[in-house]
Amino acid sequence: MSAYLTLLFLLSCSFFFSGTETAVTAVSAPLLHDQEKQGNKRARQLNRIKANGDKLLSTLLFGNNVVNIAATAVSTSLMIDIFGERWGVIMATFVVSVVILIFSEILPKTYALSTPYSFAMRVTPLLTLCIKVFAPFTWALNTIARGLIYLLPKAKQETDTEEQLKAEIRGAIDMDDDNTLTQEKGMVKSVLDLDEVTVGDIMVHRSHLVSLNVAAKPREIFDFVSHTPFSRIPLWKGKRDNIVGILHVKAVLKMMNAFTAGYPNLRVLDYCTKPWFVLNTTSLLDQLLAFKKRREHFALVVDEYGDLQGVVTLEDVLEEIVGDISDENDTPEQSTLQFTKTNAGAWRIDGGVTIRDLNRHFKWELPDEEAATIAGLILYRAERIPTPGQTFVIDGYTLTVVGRDKNRLTTIDILPPAI
Repeated sequence: MSAYLTLLFLLSCSFFFSGTETAVTAVSAPLLHDQEKQGNKRARQLNRIKANGDKLLSTLLFGNNVVNIAATAVSTSLMIDIFGERWGVIMATFVVSVVILIFSEILPKTYALSTPYSFAMRVTPLLTLCIKVFAPFTWALNTIARGLIYLLPKAKQETDTEEQLKAEIRGAIDMDDDNTLTQEKGMVKSVLDLDEVTVGDIMVHRSHLVSLNVAAKPREIFDFVSHTPFSRIPLWKGKRDNIVGILHVKAVLKMMNAFTAGYPNLRVLDYCTKPWFVLNTTSLLDQLLAFKKRREHFALVVDEYGDLQGVVTLEDVLEEIVGDISDENDTPEQSTLQFTKTNAGAWRIDGGVTIRDLNRHFKWELPDEEAATIAGLILYRAERIPTPGQTFVIDGYTLTVVGRDKNRLTTIDILPPAI
């Protein structure tokens, strides 16, 4: 009877060591870090154990091998007593090996993988005790192992690059099949992409820029500002691309007070701030940091030759992370992606819509390396200005030009590939 109890005890110990090895390896390091910050003593204890990887691994391997060898010896002795020496050895070799494999390896590791955090929290005190008890043995084993390592060829130690770390985080998000925290996961991925997207990809193109002639009379300026939903108005002089100042609606109030008081020679430039120009190749991460440093929300985008390309705002950058932001002054055309579905099942979309907005909204995978807008993508691939009715197939997506105004593609039908 004692032999059976001994075997059961050894199998239980093997269950513990195998399950613990899997759980401690699989448990989320960020989760443990967060729990430690919240005062979880076992999480803090486990983090300290994992920090000394050599001692942890040696303890688990030593304990697991000792109990497995002992279990094999005890079970072999039991089988010989029951079935005789010949058949006992055979039974111990096949039957007992299967039992040990199932109850000491497959079962505990499968169970630990299904609940790594709770399993690791439960076994942490016992694991700490085992590390202390086995310390002399693991020290000897680690000393021997380190000595043998010096005999092996020296290999260059690998360090993760920034791109590898980002790819690892993206992969961890994509591998999580849980539908909870979907928005949060999307925001994290967007943050990781901030230094790969430029302001030229998200800017409001100069063709859509709302601006005002600096020579306009005060009453014209007041009337213009009262009918615009924007809080900052670029002022141009001579030609629309020559921006000389930025007029904020708050400054207009001061200007109105001065105008009402009858001040002569009222100059609108006296109430403007200097325009801030940024390159269209500036990454969104750099632009976000620049907005924060300068305490500004509005910048004019220029190319390498200094030609005006459009404008970018702090809200534009934030929308790349959190999605569309609408306020009480936004019209539907400004705040949301406008589209309709045709009878053929295609989506009818304005040609000026950015590819990033389409991919984010529809979960598409249209290429955005060659152009920022869907119209720009067609022009790039076609290498000419297509006429309405022409169709292009790009990465499985069928794009049909529906509307054209001079050289601008105004309306496009997009039929995604069949899944």
